[in-house]
Amino acid sequence: MSKHKFFMAASAITLAAVTVAAPVSANYSSHTFTDVSDRYDEAVTFFYDMEIIKGLSPTQFGTQQPLTRGDAAVILANTLFLDTENAPDAGFKDLNTRVKGAVNALADYGVVSGVTATEFKPNEPLSRGAMAKFLVTAFMLEDYAVETPFTDVGGVFETYIEALYGAGVTNGKTETSYGTTADITRGEFANLLYETIWLGGYYAVISDVAITSPTAISISLTEAVPEDFTARDAADFFYYSVELEDGSVTDFEPTAYTLSADRLTLTIEHANYSLAGRAGVLIVEDFESIFELPFDFK
Repeated sequence: MSKHKFFMAASAITLAAVTVAAPVSANYSSHTFTDVSDRYDEAVTFFYDMEIIKGLSPTQFGTQQPLTRGDAAVILANTLFLDTENAPDAGFKDLNTRVKGAVNALADYGVVSGVTATEFKPNEPLSRGAMAKFLVTAFMLEDYAVETPFTDVGGVFETYIEALYGAGVTNGKTETSYGTTADITRGEFANLLYETIWLGGYYAVISDVAITSPTAISISLTEAVPEDFTARDAADFFYYSVELEDGSVTDFEPTAYTLSADRLTLTIEHANYSLAGRAGVLIVEDFESIFELPFDFK
């Protein structure tokens, strides 16, 4: 499983785990913003509670103000839990320290590109067309693309707008206008990002893990894997690593996947990384918990 896919899934399920048990109420707001109407309150409260967004001040979220490209990058990188400290430099010369790590991380994962090879233009407003590209590439929604009724859609953003429309994330500004070149507001971005996150549906969650051999793990799940998900799909929700007794840490990916008849137990094999002759801790992470299993196959 690629780290990119892991972070995508991690983002969705971590957020889902917080809110499924206690949905945001229309009458409840944990933030202190006085400019957030009911239309935006659920999304803003959601991201505020997750410490993903901040306001322009303690009382102003800036709901109707244009969202800058830099702020969009920070919000999106935080939502995806990307490593903003160690991402390679993307080559943009106009980034301040507040947004640089987020932009570099998103560029590394193929989510954003600059206005030019050396300019990201973080202080410019994000257009609704560019917003569509940000969300579609970040959450891999390209397959949702369908023809839209919008008469103002074309150029480099057309396929991304079609994907957002097909996924049901947006209906446009009007029935026939998407507003491709218009600036997106901070409130609109919060709503659209919120809608995008909830597209995922099923997420595998672990109840227990056992090491069955130096090259195999048995993972018990809290919920049966749906029929339209393969064993590999389920395995891709998790992150696998080993910390050896010398302190070194190695990530690894499964090489084979099997589901039990009741689809509640996932067996993975990792022939590419055997524990034979080693001792340490095997780590399997879902998006609620970290399972650490000591082993000694010396």
